[in-house]
Amino acid sequence: MTPRLGLLLIAGLAACEHTSPFHGGSYAPTGPLGSGSPLRLTYNPGQDLTPVWLLDGSGILYSRERTDRYDRDRCVARLPAGGGAITGELCDRIPASDDSTDAYQWPAPAADGRLVYVRATSLTALGSLAPHDQQLVLGTFDGSVAVRVLLSIPYQSPSGRGHEAVAQIRWLSATTLVYVGQRVAYPRPCGSCLADTVPTGLELVTMDLSAPNPVLDTLPGTDQASSVAVAGSDTVYYTRNGDARVFRLVLSTGATTVAHDFGGPIARDVQVAGTRLVAVVGGAVSFSYDSNLQPVQRDGGGVLHLVDLTSGMDVTLTDAALAFRHPALAPSGTQLVAELVTGRTTDLWAVSLP
Repeated sequence: MTPRLGLLLIAGLAACEHTSPFHGGSYAPTGPLGSGSPLRLTYNPGQDLTPVWLLDGSGILYSRERTDRYDRDRCVARLPAGGGAITGELCDRIPASDDSTDAYQWPAPAADGRLVYVRATSLTALGSLAPHDQQLVLGTFDGSVAVRVLLSIPYQSPSGRGHEAVAQIRWLSATTLVYVGQRVAYPRPCGSCLADTVPTGLELVTMDLSAPNPVLDTLPGTDQASSVAVAGSDTVYYTRNGDARVFRLVLSTGATTVAHDFGGPIARDVQVAGTRLVAVVGGAVSFSYDSNLQPVQRDGGGVLHLVDLTSGMDVTLTDAALAFRHPALAPSGTQLVAELVTGRTTDLWAVSLP
């Protein structure tokens, strides 16, 4: 090598030198892909359902269908409050269960990190409609604590009614849950048609976890309850099938009053934070009794409304052409996320509040 060539090589290496090496990092989105209201937060080709806020308002838990898996399991995912990539997931990871669909739904986080949710298994290979095995369980999002089975579903409630599903799970206190006990029907529009799954609320149930075996009780006057929200440990708000009103029940006295009347269209999916109340009103919803005189409320989504409980002012938040379900109002009362039904799938969308 000549001295001149050596100098050229050294100069070339110096020109390509970097002051610090490249490092790997997270390149996932840190916020929603867009702006405006409503604003899409999830882009899952499957179903994203039953959102609920963490109590500190830092994020959202919801049930996410895994279309990348043959069994199409549904996991509980955690999404930052401002949207973006999920930051954690709770799934059934047992290889032996790959021949079945395992669904984790209706997450209910507690202030101390505990998590209650419904765990259901359907035998995919057999094409079953109703879950083969379904339980209400208590664990943690990170799976660090052994799961405790609180209730096997279906079961008979203290009222004597059979409940085939549990929905809208809320913490009343550190040791008490409240939820909607449901009946589930699987009607077929025609002999060769695919069966539908239609859950209908029957009543509100409380569960006391302080005893070694959980103790159930039904709340009086909540017949046909379709949704529930809590305001502290002594007050619940609820809606009823086929009814335009939202009711307020004080547990210590048993006093029930009308918190708001939407004046005709069916109200459901109530949420309350402070003096703010959110509900889904009207839209693709109907209530009737089937041939066995059993109540059936079909709900394909509706319009989101915001009510000021002090003044009674009712503000329509979304267009009638959009079908929203299961809104989740942040503990601060300043943020709202809900399911939006679009074709054959459902995603989570953020809706601005005035």
